[in-house]
Amino acid sequence: MRNTFVQTLTQLAREDPRVMLMIGDTGFSVVEPFEKEFGPRFVNVGIAEQNFITFSAGLAAAGMRPFAYNVVSFMTLRGAEQILLDVCYQENPVVLVGVGGGFAYGPAGPTHHSLQDIAMMRAFPNIDVYCPADPAEMEAVMRTAYLRGRPAYIRIGRSVDAPIHSGKIQVPVQKAVPMAQGTEIGILACGTMLREAVEVRGLLEKQGASVSLYSVPCVQPLDEEAVLSCAASHRALFTMEEHGVSGGLGTAAAELLAEHGQLPPVFHRYGVQDSFAMVTGSRDYQLRYFGLSPEQVAADMWERWREAQ
Repeated sequence: MRNTFVQTLTQLAREDPRVMLMIGDTGFSVVEPFEKEFGPRFVNVGIAEQNFITFSAGLAAAGMRPFAYNVVSFMTLRGAEQILLDVCYQENPVVLVGVGGGFAYGPAGPTHHSLQDIAMMRAFPNIDVYCPADPAEMEAVMRTAYLRGRPAYIRIGRSVDAPIHSGKIQVPVQKAVPMAQGTEIGILACGTMLREAVEVRGLLEKQGASVSLYSVPCVQPLDEEAVLSCAASHRALFTMEEHGVSGGLGTAAAELLAEHGQLPPVFHRYGVQDSFAMVTGSRDYQLRYFGLSPEQVAADMWERWREAQ
């Protein structure tokens, strides 16, 4: 998705001379084509995360349309106050693009893991929160964020992501994207966990379950109609995300369902329990360590669903 980010941003910059790219001394081997073509509209602020956010907000206040690209954990944690006050409070149209969501930087340890960022951004007023799952969703959410002209946070992984969707996603993308329709189990997945969710659905279908799967590229504002409809039409509803269980997609769905009194007989959030990853390993290793591999999730979903029959 990083390549899609630069390609889409380049197209937007050709159409709109206000579009700029800020980086925090990251993105090498990815952002150079933009720098080469647009020169002064590219700025490497350096390793200074608070200044990075404030500088981007200032450009937006002056009429520019900055896209600020940095590592998720550094940008959101170190720049939280600046995001809240300089971007959200003043409603400056900065699009924050965070690379390395979840366990993308798995071997680097807790300093680089990003398991609270969605919760943080959801708690801030005046900002849209996107978690694209593949290049098609990435292009769609970038164009949506640009067209809406308001603060936005886009969270992506780090590796080269093969397509999941067979075609383009309609813009603006603030609705859940139906991936498969079933009658018994509903799965809502966002971002990098959509690939695992596709595998989970396949494993459950092999066991005889009828499973619906929705991708949720926009976590805030949430597609309330899709969540409520899915809960009403399935006996079991599950959420999947590469994020802590507190504050992310699962929490957003649970809050909505509780407020409407529509919790289905079985509801469970799959994410990282409130814990640091105190082991070193790849993203796949970390997911398995926390019980989030497709095989582990499918087995747990099956057991929860069968117990409710």
